[in-house]
Amino acid sequence: MPKGTAMTPSKPIVPSAAPDPYKERILEAARELFTANGLEAVNMYAIAKRAGIGQGSLYRRFSDKGEICSLLLRDSTDRFLLSLENELALPQADKAALDHLRSSISRIVGFIEQHAELLQLIKSEFTGKKQLTQFEHPFFRRLNEFLTQLLRRAAAGGEISPVDPQFTATALIAVLSPDLYLYQMKQHGSTKEQITDGIFALFVTGIQKGQ
Repeated sequence: MPKGTAMTPSKPIVPSAAPDPYKERILEAARELFTANGLEAVNMYAIAKRAGIGQGSLYRRFSDKGEICSLLLRDSTDRFLLSLENELALPQADKAALDHLRSSISRIVGFIEQHAELLQLIKSEFTGKKQLTQFEHPFFRRLNEFLTQLLRRAAAGGEISPVDPQFTATALIAVLSPDLYLYQMKQHGSTKEQITDGIFALFVTGIQKGQ
């Protein structure tokens, strides 16, 4: 080693954690029970019993059903959010930001329709346990950042009336909520298309320049 050259200490190799077989049993049991009985009918006791483990083993890994649902949905939500975020890095020369916003809203509503009850339970458990709002949940925070960037692009291109992109994105997140989707569907018989059109009217046509 040349004189005066500092030796960089090597980083210790940290072995990867071994998979937790109990956690896999818990997730599989929860998935089976949710599919067979619905989310509301399943409690932590039933999950532990189905998994063949004690209550203590269950609660050492998950504090509530919301955490179990979050892990069950993690891969799906990560893939979905990453696909939205990657689109922002693509050239958009031939695509108006408002058209991009419209197509993104349609995709988000479709994702919420597919996972509405799981997302609602995750949101309820998160806000109740941590005394926070849904806007602070990691899923909705990433969605908010994506929509804010898209609205800033629309503002920079002169496509929308003067609005605060961050506030508008947060208001849009409030509407793109699993509880609103489930309420409209169950109480008013709204279809996915009707809900999507209502959101378009408020957050696409409503902010379009000249409207």
